[in-house]
Amino acid sequence: MHIGLIGGIGPAATDFYHRGLIERHAASNIALDLTIAYADVRAMSRNLNEKRPDRQAEIFARLIGRLKAAGAAAAAVTSMGGHFC
Repeated sequence: MHIGLIGGIGPAATDFYHRGLIERHAASNIALDLTIAYADVRAMSRNLNEKRPDRQAEIFARLIGRLKAAGAAAAAVTSMGGHFC
């Protein structure tokens, strides 16, 4: 399965997800098909501070659209902070 990650808003979390996916796919002898789209942490912080989850949801929806267009069948936001919306 092609997996999409929204990264950049939590680089350490993106790295954690990426490494975990690599390990699990290697252990199961399944090739990893992965695309990462980067979100702007400054925009997310601004949307969080301004209590605008709608704006952040629009950004995530656009990024998910890009991941889907790249072939991803599933997507995850790789940051706890990004889940406010």
